[in-house]
Amino acid sequence: MRLLILFLMFSTSVMAQETMIYENIILTPNKKLEGKLISGVKLHNAKYHTGGKSTASIYSILTGPNSGKFVWLDGPMTYADLDQQPDAAHMADWGKNIQSYITDEKIKHAKLHWEASYTPAEFGSSDYLLIRTFKLNNKANSMAKVLEAITKIKEVLVATNASIVRRVYVSPFRSENGEDISLVYPFKSFTRFEKSNGLPENFAASYEKINGMGSWRRDIAEVLETYTNGRYDEIRVLQK
Repeated sequence: MRLLILFLMFSTSVMAQETMIYENIILTPNKKLEGKLISGVKLHNAKYHTGGKSTASIYSILTGPNSGKFVWLDGPMTYADLDQQPDAAHMADWGKNIQSYITDEKIKHAKLHWEASYTPAEFGSSDYLLIRTFKLNNKANSMAKVLEAITKIKEVLVATNASIVRRVYVSPFRSENGEDISLVYPFKSFTRFEKSNGLPENFAASYEKINGMGSWRRDIAEVLETYTNGRYDEIRVLQK
């Protein structure tokens, strides 16, 4: 029944450098019953997904191929946690409070890539997430090459003491369409998009100031052109 995709904010100090996997279930709502779905998810989460090391939340999806749907997000967890499947009572409650109000659900796993991720200590929490997903092509080393480029960006974020948060997640099990690397940018207001859509304003210039003229094209742009089939953005809003 489960469906997994990705992400959420978490404290790096709690489980630093441990395996962190997030389970996302994309829920296609019965449009006439959206209010009952959100209420049902909250009832289910309160009963089964509070008090442990992982927590569950529900987000609405505003843009992208899943716009108009919701995502149920649970984590962080380890691979061993995935062996502990819900019992019959848990599944019955999921059916009653969630499946009664949806027409479809899909799953994907997302694992935090520590080395490529960046979080300034002072950011705090956020109700909004910008998810940028890359579509890897079928070259044997596409995952490694794209992660290498993304990690180089992280190094410049560190060097410039950037104020944004940028989490990097990978799929531990390759998907059919190559959507296996996602960048998660938590943000606090849509006004941030007035000057930048993801990375800080004029970031390419900052990158070249550190790595030399033409380095952005060489290290980042050409790698993405060679090893991906494009990307898409998704914005999620926490349902409180």
